Amino acid sequence: MGLDGLRCQRLVVVLKDLTVFALVYNLVHVVMLEAAKRQGVALERNSFVDVLRWLSTARPGEPLPPLGVNPHRPDRVESRAVKRRPKPYPLLMQPRQAARNTLQQQHVGA
Repeated sequence: MGLDGLRCQRLVVVLKDLTVFALVYNLVHVVMLEAAKRQGVALERNSFVDVLRWLSTARPGEPLPPLGVNPHRPDRVESRAVKRRPKPYPLLMQPRQAARNTLQQQHVGA
């Protein structure tokens, strides 16, 4: 859901982001539970992404359509490791204006 890194710095905004994330996460699971009951499958077989996409495009009062069901794979074992995409640029470790001045001096000196 895009919460791998928070971009805000103030505590109030961080708490607001986490609260909204928790609300959306719980809403998705409530819809997953309802879809699982209607479709007669286990809750963990419903597609989290499919439910999230439907919620983001659903109109008020729109009935819950049949949602994606993941295949039953009882012997599946996957590691929960994540490989982050390496970025080709270094982190900005100084104020932006100071970084601009450094780049301008390098450009003029070249």
